[in-house]
Amino acid sequence: MDTKAAKSAARRQYLATIIGNLSSLCIGMMLGWTSPVQPLLMSETPPVGNYSLTRTEVSWIGSMNFIGGAAGTLFWGKVSDALGRKMAGCLIAFPFTLGWILMLVGTDFVWIVVARFVTGVGCSGAVINTPLYVAEVSEDKRRGALGSCFMMFLNLGVVVSYTIGSFTSYHTFTSICLSVPIIYLSLFFWLPESPVSAFVRGKKSVAETSLLWYRGNDSVAVAKEISRLQARADSIKNNRASFLSLFSSRGTIKALIIGIGFSFGQQFCGILAILTYSVMLFKEAGTELSPFTGAIIVGLLQLCSSFVSSQLVDKAGRKVLLVTSYTVMSLTLLALGLYFDVKAYDRFDLSEWSTIPIWAMSIHVIFYSIGAGPVPFVVISETFRPEIRGIAVAIVMFFSTTLSFASVRLFPIVVELVGLHGCFWSYAASCILLTFFTVVLVPETKGRSLQAILKELEGEKQESDAEGADAELCTVKNIRIVKSNKTNSNVR
Repeated sequence: MDTKAAKSAARRQYLATIIGNLSSLCIGMMLGWTSPVQPLLMSETPPVGNYSLTRTEVSWIGSMNFIGGAAGTLFWGKVSDALGRKMAGCLIAFPFTLGWILMLVGTDFVWIVVARFVTGVGCSGAVINTPLYVAEVSEDKRRGALGSCFMMFLNLGVVVSYTIGSFTSYHTFTSICLSVPIIYLSLFFWLPESPVSAFVRGKKSVAETSLLWYRGNDSVAVAKEISRLQARADSIKNNRASFLSLFSSRGTIKALIIGIGFSFGQQFCGILAILTYSVMLFKEAGTELSPFTGAIIVGLLQLCSSFVSSQLVDKAGRKVLLVTSYTVMSLTLLALGLYFDVKAYDRFDLSEWSTIPIWAMSIHVIFYSIGAGPVPFVVISETFRPEIRGIAVAIVMFFSTTLSFASVRLFPIVVELVGLHGCFWSYAASCILLTFFTVVLVPETKGRSLQAILKELEGEKQESDAEGADAELCTVKNIRIVKSNKTNSNVR
């Protein structure tokens, strides 16, 4: 690929990633919405309804989106495979929009719960479809960096919610949240379809035109890639995906175990409790820092760390970031547990140590955002065969959203039973287990072709990526690519 085409391809892939991940921004704003709104809903003059909500009711609001997410996983994978990544991406905007409208017009607690369920349906669609879309339009050399942007935009959404929610009214805040999915739809509609998705659905001309756009109109580079896409499409046609396909080989079973393990890790490493109840945690810690200010600081640290992760994921490698992340998070959670244990039983004066929760939570979210948050989305999109990727990711996300609901909904209940210290110590134990899980089971996928990764999962003898690429070039002479002078990107 010549220099001009390479630069053009990079710009277009980054543009598609940014626009596509506005759906991830919607998820982050939805997750962050709960924290600044919680004190308003529990106040004597709540903005919705005519009575103050209890902590139990607030926990339902904070967790109901995960039930909606679990419901969405039952069909978003099929929608993405059947209609294509682009159409699925457009449809994602509608439950987000409807959910925020319901929160604006709602008159009581039930309206908010229903609205959170609806937005949760949109969240699961974004989690399933967006990483697949980004992975399929990206070149191998920047697939990791672009894939990690999903978590970066999610964290940006959390920060935006923490910040705007701290100084605006309930209805102004919610109206701003409503505008984001509308902007996302109006921009994403004009992007080309994923070339992989188009090829799989038999739309070869659409796939070729799309690939030309994403590769900077370099027909030679596209010719090399078309043979690979054709092989994938043929494989998918000959191997129709079903639930049983997930257990058809050693590699798919191992990939499924890795995906479910990551789902467990993301929900029980303590991050959801910290993000959803950050204002409450800062109040419980008794720090001099304003709870809202503390929550914003935590969100900003998470956002900055996500950016660092996007730069490191293709350099340091996936496993290094994951192991480092889980290890450091376990230490911070042990420190948080010790602090709240001493505070609960008045073992000694903590006035000089009141900054421990701030430092511990800050370091926790930093290392979560460097490894445990973004990297699993990258690895999951790289470890399943194309023909089962949609249904596999849907199954993994079903486990993830179900566990998310359990984590957020049960957190206040578990706090009442074992205290904050007991919760954080259990999260620390989970992180320690996940460290060993990553070392033993997770393959390093940095800079490797999908073929090489799948062979390692299957336990087969691996060939170099260069050899695999040479084999693919053998069929290039049979592929005829017509370079169009038209660069209209509205490819559907």
